[in-house]
Amino acid sequence: MRIRILLSTIVLTALCCGFSLPAHSIMLVSRSQEVSIGKQVEASMIKEYGGLSKDKALTERVARVGKQVGQISPRQDITYTYKVVNSEEVNAFAAPGGPIVITQRLAKMLKTDGELAFVLAHETGHIAAQHGRKAINQALIAQNVAALLLRNSGDAMRIGANVMYTLYTRGYSRDQEYEADNYGYQLMTKAGYNAEQGIKALAKLGIKRTSGVDKYLSTHPDIPDRIDRIAKMSNIPDDRKKELIDKAQAEK
Repeated sequence: MRIRILLSTIVLTALCCGFSLPAHSIMLVSRSQEVSIGKQVEASMIKEYGGLSKDKALTERVARVGKQVGQISPRQDITYTYKVVNSEEVNAFAAPGGPIVITQRLAKMLKTDGELAFVLAHETGHIAAQHGRKAINQALIAQNVAALLLRNSGDAMRIGANVMYTLYTRGYSRDQEYEADNYGYQLMTKAGYNAEQGIKALAKLGIKRTSGVDKYLSTHPDIPDRIDRIAKMSNIPDDRKKELIDKAQAEK
């Protein structure tokens, strides 16, 4: 329990203060450690969300579309996996080193393969950009506990999993979400899907804007802002954007 509390404090300190590594900083978390931590985090998420979905068709669809985006990710030193968990929550999560988990409800909400491709490509982007791996590295360096990582691989697993747990509950930063959206757009279109489906996928997550203090406290960008960025990248005019949003809301 003390380790979990300590690591929660570490990662929140590092992330909330906007701590970032200088370009010359050493990556202390090896690829093998990243993969091991990711597998542990994935197992925890599957358990937390009630196990894997028993919907064979949905599971196969997610695996098929996930493979399409994963195989064209610019990062190919790890293996991407795409699994569906038996949950009625609306969520998807990327663990370090390759695992991506999406809830059954969200997967079913995404009616077209294009919509699903954007969400899975967004999560793939978090891994390609090494957001989880860097968060673990940053937290360790910020609190000068890197020696633990180098001393014992078991310590690395525990520390990494606790950092990812805190990151999971708190969310990624605005810049990281935007970067993952960039990957989402690039990978889905490269895989042959229309960017309009990315707008629909985002609109199904909700289009309410935060305001005032809430906006500044929120770590995630407003979905309307994310939609605007995708529309701009793909040259979708405002009237068509509105049509897509309205259609997505009606399909929820």
